[in-house]
Amino acid sequence: MKNLLLILAICLTLSCKKDLDKKLTTNNWNIESAKINPAMTIGTKSSTNYLELMGPASCAATTTLTFSEDGIFTSSANGALCDRFYDPKAAPATWSREGNQIIISSMTGSPYTIKGNKLTHTTTFTSGGTNYTLVEVYKAK
Repeated sequence: MKNLLLILAICLTLSCKKDLDKKLTTNNWNIESAKINPAMTIGTKSSTNYLELMGPASCAATTTLTFSEDGIFTSSANGALCDRFYDPKAAPATWSREGNQIIISSMTGSPYTIKGNKLTHTTTFTSGGTNYTLVEVYKAK
């Protein structure tokens, strides 16, 4: 009986891993929200809604993430001038998963977290002497 339970536990663990990888690779992940703390000011507008600050046609507001089965990660956007940030000579970024953490080779210090149909990515940066935390949420489409 103990052997049967052990085999069942191993199968369940392996099937969950494959299910989560399949969820990543069979969906495109579109940005749903981006909150910045503290509020950022651009021009005369201050907000914690980063996508609102950037505008609906911006690169930030049109971002889509893709995770291929062969481990390649791509981030694309169709906003004005977004292609200026793409370097075709650069090596492609790869992804790997450890539990619910998705590690991207080009940004190992800030993994994505998957929970249900949402990916969350938290980054910190400094601009104009202010430290900001940006939390982006992507939804499977």
